[in-house]
Formats: sequence, structure tokens, C-alpha cells
Amino acid sequence: MNEPGADNADWWHAAHTRHAPALSRYAASIVGDADRARDVVQDVFLRLWREDPARLNGCLVEWLFTVCRHRALDVHRKERRMTALTEVDLDTRPAAGPAPDAQAEAGETAGRALRLLDALPENQREVVRLKFQAGLSYAEISRVTGHSVSNVGFLLHTALKTLRQQMQRDEK
Repeated sequence: MNEPGADNADWWHAAHTRHAPALSRYAASIVGDADRARDVVQDVFLRLWREDPARLNGCLVEWLFTVCRHRALDVHRKERRMTALTEVDLDTRPAAGPAPDAQAEAGETAGRALRLLDALPENQREVVRLKFQAGLSYAEISRVTGHSVSNVGFLLHTALKTLRQQMQRDEK
């Protein structure tokens, strides 16, 4: 095991602080459980601890999400079950302040959007989550998923169009 020096430990800690929350949400979207997602993210950062920062060639985010994706898919395949995520898992609870009726309506809308998102094909669901939950660019999503950049754009466009149509249909 590579024993990092103080600089590498600081680098690792900064990476963990900055990226662990997004990786946890992404892993939870694959494995369907916040506890298993934390285990996946812990495995990712153990691998990062052993990795030489110079080997990552400035591609830390892509490396983290790729390793997280592979590990989460391994866990998902092993357990072969996926449960629905709750709003708490996704940190989508509305901020304190708005009126209770506005909070209830926003919660219903978010819940409906999450159910519709879960109904999308897996490849569309994944690119939507990487784009909007993790904040990755098309190029980063491409490197994480192995899809071409143009395919990422197509999948994202198709997913958003489907979600928009379903949300409008449900409102009628």
C-alpha cells in the first residue's frame, strides 16, 4: 500500500471533503440504499488513498465517478435488488421558510419527478443523475460511462424530454 506523505494526505482529505457527498448520492442512485452507498464511497476513497495522485493526470473527478460506478454496479449485481430512494437520501427536502402548503406541493412534485426518473431506462437515468446530482460535464459523463459525448447529449435530451412530457401529462 502506498503511504502518502503529508501533501498527499491533505490532497486526499480535500478530495474526500469535496466529492464524497456527490459520490454518495450517485452510488445511492445505483445501489438503492444510503448505507450501501456509503460503503461503496468508502471503498472508492480507500482505492484513492492507494493511488499515486500523479497517475490521475488531472482527471480526479472522472476517476472517482468511474471507480464509484464500477463498485456500485458490482454491489448492485451481487444483491440484485434496488429500493426507491427517499427525499432524505437525495437531500431534496425543501429549505425551511416557505409555507407548509408550498413545501407540500414542492415535495409532491419532487417525489413525482423522482418516480418518473426511476422509470427511465437505466442509461438515461444514469446520465441525468451524473449531470444534475453530481454536476458533471458531458465530457466527464462520457469518460465515466463509456458513452460518446454526443450519445450523452442524446440520452440527456431524450430523458429530459420524456420527463417533461410525463410531468405535463400528470398535471392535467
